[in-house]
Amino acid sequence: MIDTPIKMANSPNALVSIDSLRRRRVVSAILALPVIAFAGAASSGPAFQQGGPDARVVTLTFLKSAPGRLSQLERYVRANWFAMDEIAVQRGLFVSYGWFDTGSDEGPWNAGVMVTYRDARGFAGIQDAWSEIRAAHREVRIDGATQADLGRIVESREIFERTPFVTAPDLGTPPAGTGPDTALADETAVRAVVDKYFEGGVTGNPEPIREAFLPSARIEGLRGDQLVTWSFDDYVRNFDGTPAPGADRIERNVTRVAIQGDSATVQLRLRFSPSRALDEQLLLLRINGQWRITYKSYTPSAQSLIG
Repeated sequence: MIDTPIKMANSPNALVSIDSLRRRRVVSAILALPVIAFAGAASSGPAFQQGGPDARVVTLTFLKSAPGRLSQLERYVRANWFAMDEIAVQRGLFVSYGWFDTGSDEGPWNAGVMVTYRDARGFAGIQDAWSEIRAAHREVRIDGATQADLGRIVESREIFERTPFVTAPDLGTPPAGTGPDTALADETAVRAVVDKYFEGGVTGNPEPIREAFLPSARIEGLRGDQLVTWSFDDYVRNFDGTPAPGADRIERNVTRVAIQGDSATVQLRLRFSPSRALDEQLLLLRINGQWRITYKSYTPSAQSLIG
């Protein structure tokens, strides 16, 4: 079993822990990817039993590379799994695909792939078409090694992604000279800044907050009917290196990311209990190549916890 909670956009009950923040590279990549196709491992089944027209299946497959062979495992996945996945995307079977890893050999898993199917039927809806694609593929070995030489599948999970779907078309047509890789890199960078913000909230450490925000940032929100405004200097004084009581039990979810050029907006939900949550909006700007939060607003959430 995977021992670290993983934040998923549009996923209920997504938790942030100290351990998950230490794996920030993985978490950011998972959240950013529009999702990968997985070439044939057994799945433990959907986490939710109901799909419907407002949902589509997402598959997460976690891998453990052989010692020192993570980069070769990635090359194998790209040359084999992704070669088939690209055909599936072109035929409209999957939405898209990608790769994430921890960059080390540590942990019960250190790499993974994701897949989003276009509806809630998941693999059952495309099984015959996928079998044709797979039968036509010829394995590409990496430095003479097969998949079994390079790593193993630890676990595969399926969940439902609910509307509104956050995919590349939602962000508009990329300008000339950009493409999916650029958009993915931008969103990964934006989400890494959000993870810094989350880390400060969990640990009470001011340094991640200073890294995430501009010194000129402003924070505004509603407490009842009253508007409360903070300068960044006033806001960061709340972080004295000591976690607030219950800070590690707050559910922190990214619900949407939208990027236009050098500006980005991120919507968050922070749930403190089944009956109490805040909706937050962050505005980020890319300045000298670095994304920083310039504005944060918050309001009480009208939505109750599902499930």
